[in-house]
Amino acid sequence: MKRFEFARRVPGRSVTRILWWDVSRWVFTTALRLVYGLRVRGLEHIPERGPVLFVSNHQSYFDPVINGAIVKDRQYTAIARESLFRFKPFAWLIRSYGALAVAGEASDTAAIKIALGELAAGRCILIYPEGTRSPDGALREFQRGVLLLQRRAKVDVVPIGIDGACDSWPRASKRPLWTGRIAAEAGPVIPAAQLAAMSADEAMELLSSECDRLRHSVRQSMRERTGGRWPLPGPGDQLRVPPPPRNAAPVATPAPAAAPAPPVPTHADLT
Repeated sequence: MKRFEFARRVPGRSVTRILWWDVSRWVFTTALRLVYGLRVRGLEHIPERGPVLFVSNHQSYFDPVINGAIVKDRQYTAIARESLFRFKPFAWLIRSYGALAVAGEASDTAAIKIALGELAAGRCILIYPEGTRSPDGALREFQRGVLLLQRRAKVDVVPIGIDGACDSWPRASKRPLWTGRIAAEAGPVIPAAQLAAMSADEAMELLSSECDRLRHSVRQSMRERTGGRWPLPGPGDQLRVPPPPRNAAPVATPAPAAAPAPPVPTHADLT
């Protein structure tokens, strides 16, 4: 069974830690499915081997569990802002998975160094480029630490979009609510070569717009499935609109219409 191909899934990681991931992933994913109707799609886009950088939007404390449900057997090391570790039981859980806390932006030198080591070993990294949970479900601006890590590691990226989690565990709430629906989707791999050929601004825009496109897609699906009840209306209804490509040709302005030619005089006009 592929599940027991530990060297493929997480090279160099102990069997005990991998099995702990498998058991806890099943327990928490099952709980989210029972309580919040969690649905995930795009699993076919998760590479079976090799280093991967998972890039996801961030809505709630549930997100690492949601991401775990979608990455299948590719256990990841999460890089998250230190505020995510303030809830002690949750901090213990994600640290047991190997999560790393960073102060401020994700470009923290120590975290980047550890993440590069994980990727060089053929393992996976999960990063939340927004740096903190969205207060309203809408995508926040991505911090550039994600691109710094990607370009130094020269690694492929899998974008992930999550929606509904901000309704089930709002940022202002210390505990989750028992209402709502949650869904997530993984998109096609963005090759490292494609990102390397772009400017930094273009690459950042591609990463953020892909995550938001996936988020908005599952949001629309949940609306259809629940008859418009979930997710709750709000800023998350708005899809991020990417700017036109930097090298795009300017839109031509149509020339003003020429004045009509004067009528040709006839014989009657001359008499």
